[in-house]
Amino acid sequence: MSLAHPERLDGCDPDLVRLVNAVAMTRDVVVIQGARSLEEEQRAIASGHSALRNPMDSKHVTDPIMRPLALAVDVAPLPLDWTDLAAFQALGLAVKALAADLGIGLVWGGDWVHLRDFDHFELVHPHPETAA
Repeated sequence: MSLAHPERLDGCDPDLVRLVNAVAMTRDVVVIQGARSLEEEQRAIASGHSALRNPMDSKHVTDPIMRPLALAVDVAPLPLDWTDLAAFQALGLAVKALAADLGIGLVWGGDWVHLRDFDHFELVHPHPETAA
């Protein structure tokens, strides 16, 4: 199995990195987005790629003082087909199960009611090294 674009995990909480690497041992996945700057999130909001209003609400955003590491990552199944919801749902279930096995509190965007974000995974509780 493989992990495409592992460099996109740079700046992510160690528990997210551990989880994504463990997932890649069981299936082929690609990291779409890990940490991003405040400016990147502002652009995502302006272009409609983020439904948030306050960019600091994004768990992807890092800040040297408030949140030095990202608490969210976007991961997709390979081969990447954004219309293959069954593949995203299978990945989501697998990631949630593995997170539970590893003792990592996780929220999956596919479980959200008003906005389904099938490639989004975020920590419930940050790693002790990460400020919330």
